[in-house]
Amino acid sequence: MKSKISFVLAIFIALMVISCGKSKNSEQELTVKPKTTEIKGDLGDYFEVVDKEYKIPLGENSLNQLITVEIRRKDKDFPFDVNKINPFGTNGSEEYHVGFGIEFLGENGPIDVKNATEGGMGGPYSSEDVTSLFKLKKGESGYIRWTVDKIENLKNFQITSALQKEDSSSSSVSEDSEDGDFNNPISGDSDIDRMLDDYENYVDQYIVYVKKASQGDMTALSEYPSLMEKANLLQSSLQEAQNNNNFSADQMKRMVSIQQKMTNAAIDMQYSN
Repeated sequence: MKSKISFVLAIFIALMVISCGKSKNSEQELTVKPKTTEIKGDLGDYFEVVDKEYKIPLGENSLNQLITVEIRRKDKDFPFDVNKINPFGTNGSEEYHVGFGIEFLGENGPIDVKNATEGGMGGPYSSEDVTSLFKLKKGESGYIRWTVDKIENLKNFQITSALQKEDSSSSSVSEDSEDGDFNNPISGDSDIDRMLDDYENYVDQYIVYVKKASQGDMTALSEYPSLMEKANLLQSSLQEAQNNNNFSADQMKRMVSIQQKMTNAAIDMQYSN
């Protein structure tokens, strides 16, 4: 299965703008409540929303605002091995994919919908948040964070969920296969490995940059042009490699892991601010 590349330029630019010159004292908050504590979809028997007020911080820039929703584990046992699940958009030795979505509601219905199956790098939530919920004991609570793109007329929200059993025969990668979206060998091209090394080095630089910028270190601005140039080159190279099906299974898995590392860092940084 081909994994869609969703590079991190938007996150990078948004956090750069938010971090540099933003005053915490000037922030405002929007308070919303869940329309219902019930979670729609396949996982509603096992989790529920904690009924309370939730605050969405509003800064000078509206990009990548977050809502952090508390989720409680119910008393019902899972009918599957929690060690064999992965959030949508991520790969591993899973038998099931799981995910949580959110519907932002106005007076006349949904104003923005983030589907439970939109996980991984390109998705609206952190896969680590999803995984942590399945480690909860009965009665314990965890949380999951979503980006909030539309604030105007937002009144409340409701949570959705999805559980999908994987077909091992259709998800496996065959070295001899000539059909399908993704039919590359396990070993992969050494040029791709070097490209992924560059990508991971860029991510590490990005994380350091954002931490400096969020602390008001104005010297971070001098690093911005260089990081943007690297981002543009990497985005072009990675996209071209994927379009040509040059990634092996292991290389694609590594790329997704690097992408998730960057996404989690961006979400954690925004949440901590």
